[in-house]
Order: sequence, then C-alpha cells, then structure tokens
Amino acid sequence: MLCPEVWDFKAPQHNFKVVKSDSLTKEVTSAIKNHYFNHSVQVVLPDTVNLPHHIFENFNADSDYYRVNGLQAQELVDKEFVEAFVKKGEVNILAIESRVDTANSLAVTPSGHLILSLVKEDFQSLGLEGSPSFFDRKVKTRFVVTIDLKEEIFTPGKKNYEHVRRCLTNNLHQSFDIILAWNPPDDKLCPSSVAAWFHKRGYEVKLCRQVKVERSEYSLKIPIINSSTDDGKLFEWLGMFSIGGDLEDTKYDSYVNRYQCPAPMTEVGQIRSIRWMGFMTRIQVENIFHELRCYIQQRETIPWASIDVQGFMDTPISWKLQEHNYLSDGDNSFTIFMKPNGSYVLRTSLSSNNKPRIFQ
Repeated sequence: MLCPEVWDFKAPQHNFKVVKSDSLTKEVTSAIKNHYFNHSVQVVLPDTVNLPHHIFENFNADSDYYRVNGLQAQELVDKEFVEAFVKKGEVNILAIESRVDTANSLAVTPSGHLILSLVKEDFQSLGLEGSPSFFDRKVKTRFVVTIDLKEEIFTPGKKNYEHVRRCLTNNLHQSFDIILAWNPPDDKLCPSSVAAWFHKRGYEVKLCRQVKVERSEYSLKIPIINSSTDDGKLFEWLGMFSIGGDLEDTKYDSYVNRYQCPAPMTEVGQIRSIRWMGFMTRIQVENIFHELRCYIQQRETIPWASIDVQGFMDTPISWKLQEHNYLSDGDNSFTIFMKPNGSYVLRTSLSSNNKPRIFQ
C-alpha cells in the first residue's frame, strides 16, 4: 500500500509559454538572444528532399569550442582577458560536471557578467557581496555572486576591482572545468584566440567539435498549423519525431505503442532533420535561425519548419541572468515553428523555476 503522503505529493511546476504571431516579433528574437548556453539545436524540415549546399555552411565550418580543466576563477577578471575577449566580441564560459544544486558553479555570459553560484561555506569565506539563491532564500544554503566585468570602474587600480581579484585569488580555492567559445567582433579575428590565451597561461586546452546528426523519415503524416491546431499536441508530435518515436499510422495490439498524428494533418513524402550537439553560442543559434527563415521564405509550398534549442541542465542561469536550478529535470529550452508567410509559434519551457515546496 502506498504511503498517503507519497500518494498526494504533487509534481514540481513546469513553466510553458506559447506565443503566436503573424510576423517576426520581439518575443521570438528575445528568446534566441537571451538564451546564452545552448547544448542542442535541431532543425526539422518536412517535405524536403535536398537542402542547398550553402545552407548552414558557415556554422558547420566554424563551430569549434574548447575545454579547459582546472581553471582558477581569478583568471576571468584578469585585465588582459577582460579587455581582449569580454569587452570585444562575446565570450561564453560555462562550468561543466558540476551540480548546480549541490556544488559550486560559474559562468561568464555574453553580456559580460561573471556568475558565481556557491554553497554557503564557500560564499562566506569568499568575502564578496552576493544574494541568497532564489530557490534557497529561506534556509540560505546557496548564494549567487554577480560581477559586471564590463563596468567602467571595474579596472585594475580601482578599489572594487582589487578587492574582487584578491578574494578570488586567496579565498576561492576550487578550480573549475569549463567549456568556452568566443565570437570575435571582426571576421578577421580568429575565435581560437581565446584558447591560445589560456594555453599561454599554462592550462591544457582541448579542442571540441559539434556532433552533427542528420536523418530522414519517409511517408509520414505531419500536423498542419492553423487556427484549429492544438498547441500541446503540435509540440508533442515534434517531441515524438525528435526522439525517433514510431509515428506510422498503424494499429497495434498494444495500446502503449499507438500514436496518431493530431488533426489537422497532411502527408509528406520526406522529412529532414539536422541536429547539432555540443556548445553553441546565441550568435550561432541566431545564424541558424536566420538562414532557416530565409530558406523557407523561398519555398511557399513547405508546410512549416521548426528549430528546437535545448539548454544545459546544470547551468546557473536560464534566460539572461535569471537564476536556474535543477530540482527535477533542469529543462530550459525553446521551440519555434515558422511558416513561409512569416507567422510563428514560439514555446519556451522552464523547469521548476519555483522554490521547492519543502522550503515553503
């Protein structure tokens, strides 16, 4: 017999938001621009046999990123690093293999903010100002420190800068394994310059590349997007397709294996899927989105195209500087459906961005 308390336990809240528009709106562009740390990008194109050779070519050719092990946090406030990479172009740094709910983590955002998410003991010994984590604000077991590296007064010789550097050097003894990418402000500059900088500092730098997976499915029914489309079923269908679920309209003996394409629907001869996995910056995702948008505008007969972007589960932030935690699944993602006529359906998904019930 189940314990009554377990039986009545409610699942953590999950935040979904769906926005529809007849044109490219701020909600769509902001979802891409403000989602900094992207782990997976998938493009789905129904009724598509071959893609032009040039589409996504720039991304495929220049999508390397780097891993640095044992990084000391004080390196990230070094004047040379800030001037060369933070203030010029966009630097993206994320600690990996650290549990954001139970261990220390850090990130540097394209906006130029150093984020330190620290357990209570390390925060208290650090000596810098911070605020209790939103998710632990009553028991105060975790704290967040935010440092604006682009602030004009944050420069060597200034009291605030010297205090921050001294605290990071003397009081934060943990090292971090990170992944990083740099989008230079000029095409003439090489993105690998940031890797060379860390290498000169004595760190072992490992080159990483995206994993690209392409697949095609044939003779499938797909949803049509119009005023009668059920948004939930539309995204459910895309999820089924993305994980390789069985979408054939065939009756089975076991009801568990049955899935029917939601109405309204149509049948297409082929569906193309391209998925990149690794570490992608917001600029790279923007480029994929704009190339996809330009492509479908030239194909008036294509029913729609979609782009799905998944963030890292253990990132200390989700959108912009909004704090993130894991709790149940760590989801922070968004999906965009677009049609040749310029209309869009955007869904953003954020897992458990409420403090756990045990603390309420």
